[in-house]
Formats: sequence, C-alpha cells, structure tokens
Amino acid sequence: MGNGASIVVKGQIAASEDFVVTGRVEGSIRLDAGVLTLSQGSQVVGEIAAPAAVVNGEIQGNVVVTERLEVRATAVIRGNLNSPALVLADGATVTGRVEMPVVKHTAPLKFPVAV
Repeated sequence: MGNGASIVVKGQIAASEDFVVTGRVEGSIRLDAGVLTLSQGSQVVGEIAAPAAVVNGEIQGNVVVTERLEVRATAVIRGNLNSPALVLADGATVTGRVEMPVVKHTAPLKFPVAV
C-alpha cells in the first residue's frame, strides 16, 4: 500500500476539517475549518485558503490563512502569502509578497503543535 505521494488530483478541493496533501494537487484548496498540511514532497499548483496551514512541500499560487501559517524548512512557495501569524523556518523558500494583517482576537489562538 502506498503513501499517496503518487496521487494527482485535478480540480477544486473543499473541506471543513483537517486535510493532508501527500501527492500533487492541480487546483484550489479551501478549508473552512481545520489545518491544511502539505507533506514533504507534495505539490500544489493553485490557490490555497484555510484557517491554518503547515507547509513542508511546494506551492505555486497564493496562500491566504486566517489564523496561522507555518512554513517549514523543506517548503518552497512561489506566490503571495497573507496571514496574521507567520512562522518561517530557516531553509524555507518564499518568492512573493508577504502580508500580515492585524487581527483582533477575542480568545487565544490554538496553534498546531510543532513536530
């Protein structure tokens, strides 16, 4: 049984829960709730919108995250980033504009635990 790394999805993905990409997605990904995780070796060609995201793979497209974006050392992003909270690890590559809007929170954010 494989780990999903050879899977290619073409089209739009919408979810309201945690979602993990291990293969290639050619299209947009939108999460209304949960954390989007791109595994090392994964590729997304398209726009991403999610409350929170952890990127270990490659993205070619803009990323909008409403709570927290974590870009790990193996990540390569070619596109604009928009998130009020951004963690950028040494070794990560980002080619694009970074916008960090000010957001007023009524309760503390719950961040994913770093692995």
